[in-house]
Amino acid sequence: MIGDVVLVRWWTGPHCQLCITSSSVLNEFHNEFGKMGLKIIGFYHHKSLESLNKEKVLNNIENLRFKFPVAIDHGWKTLRTWWLESGGVREFTSVTFILDRKGVIRYIHPGGKYEKDDDTYNLMRSMIKSLLDEKV
Repeated sequence: MIGDVVLVRWWTGPHCQLCITSSSVLNEFHNEFGKMGLKIIGFYHHKSLESLNKEKVLNNIENLRFKFPVAIDHGWKTLRTWWLESGGVREFTSVTFILDRKGVIRYIHPGGKYEKDDDTYNLMRSMIKSLLDEKV
């Protein structure tokens, strides 16, 4: 994906209101900026006491109307490497990274939610537009 701007978002199941609230922004960014070179990748990390059920995850993806790829982060391996064990105290696991066209992390939203027209949404939107305008 070198050459693309990439947004990576970790999220969990339908019980997470923060993830559900943020999902509409992810869909908006995908629809608006996808043809311009933004790639969104979702990572599902299982938090339920129930065993992981791929069908439930797929149903959740469908209900959230995600049209971008979503991977299951078994055992939180990627989340641990990228976020939880990278230093500092981490309050949320629903973290978002934005990478530039060279693969450099340019922005981290440390979790929680973002929604249309809040400060984080406006910052992320501006960052994505700026990074899409940059040449490799």
